Amino acid sequence: MVTTAALCVVADAKTPDNDSALLLRVASEFQEMPDLAVTLGEASRLFAVDRSLCRRILDVLVTNGVLTTDGRVFARIGTGRRYA
Repeated sequence: MVTTAALCVVADAKTPDNDSALLLRVASEFQEMPDLAVTLGEASRLFAVDRSLCRRILDVLVTNGVLTTDGRVFARIGTGRRYA
């Protein structure tokens, strides 16, 4: 399980200040809904941000072990979903 403190470190280290709040919000949504699995388009609509910013946020979360992806679908790590 990823803690809020760990997410703060990820946000501080990997994103511009204006993206930190969005990064925490997106990570929190995946924590609150463990079975959430979305494509980039779905995530962009869900979080009400453009696709390029959404992709950047999702990529940071994948890089830091919060999410996993098969290149199309993003889901939380530790839910049993297997994406390479």
